[in-house]
Amino acid sequence: MKIRITVDRFWNDFSSIERWPEILINLPEKMESKSKYDIAKNYLSYPTDDRGRVLRSDEFYGLFGAEIKQEKIIISGCNLIQLNDEGYFLSEEALKLRVCYERDEGWEKKLAKQLLKYSIRVRAVIIGILNGGGVQFPKKFLYKNREAYIELNRKRYYPLNPTTDVTNLNDFMKDFGKESLGPYWREILHISNEEYIEILGTTKDTPSLSDIGTYLKIPLTLFEYLGWFIDKGEGKYQIDKEKLKEDIGIDIYESLIIEEFLNDVDILKDLIKDYQDIRGLFPVEHVGEVLKSRIAPEINGDIGKWIDRYFLEGVEKGKFRIVDYEQGQPRHGRGLLGDKKKQLIKIEF
Repeated sequence: MKIRITVDRFWNDFSSIERWPEILINLPEKMESKSKYDIAKNYLSYPTDDRGRVLRSDEFYGLFGAEIKQEKIIISGCNLIQLNDEGYFLSEEALKLRVCYERDEGWEKKLAKQLLKYSIRVRAVIIGILNGGGVQFPKKFLYKNREAYIELNRKRYYPLNPTTDVTNLNDFMKDFGKESLGPYWREILHISNEEYIEILGTTKDTPSLSDIGTYLKIPLTLFEYLGWFIDKGEGKYQIDKEKLKEDIGIDIYESLIIEEFLNDVDILKDLIKDYQDIRGLFPVEHVGEVLKSRIAPEINGDIGKWIDRYFLEGVEKGKFRIVDYEQGQPRHGRGLLGDKKKQLIKIEF
């Protein structure tokens, strides 16, 4: 399936994150127009030049969703304004964002969630950072954007670089088209999960990279404001996965994860949440068996020895530490190192 995307347009100024909800407040739920130009001119009072062209309205075009033109699927924005046979209308997500903004109730997170669901380029960048273990800048966050890179599958991508001299964001979207498109557009556009996704530009086969570092700096600044990035020193930044998951919800979070790139600690954390009791204790054998099936299914032999080795090496390498343990019940199986007093353990990362 070929998906064409326009240039990404967000709010015009890095600090003006309120612009989109303010625009939505000034729009009716249903607009009796099929012309974006008419909406910008008539509803939002953007200035026009002597030729009638609407000025300073770039931010407005990022609000729109997907349209089919000449049998081509074109995605132009973050799906806050949709089109049907009667004209444009505000999506349910737009209405919720508008209400949250008026009440000043977590609207920044709502806005960020919208970007991560529907902006294909934003999804691609965050997928790269999440699954590649972080983003490397020359010195500090968003400094010398075009030199920033992520590494995934032994390949280095420069997602904020507008040139073709390096492996850029278009290359990433080519390698990870299905993941970049995401499940939300697939559902709206009725695209099966098995279908191959090719992301193209509106007029050329390659999406525009013009000013890519400038435009994508805007959502990344919002994500930094929300506290999603961890400074690891020397220009390396990682995403706080637990904070991200808390702010955007498990469904959106999992849509950004490529399972083959999950590390063992991430998988272990999720398993512990599923198996632990209210004190944080979990049956080491049950969790260990599932963990092995996820990260080392090809290894044969005594599974008990594998579980012992994994947890002991994890402590030795500083991945986590065992802070409590106790005897469980027969159903909890073998304890760590065969010790029934350690059928249930608690660890801290």
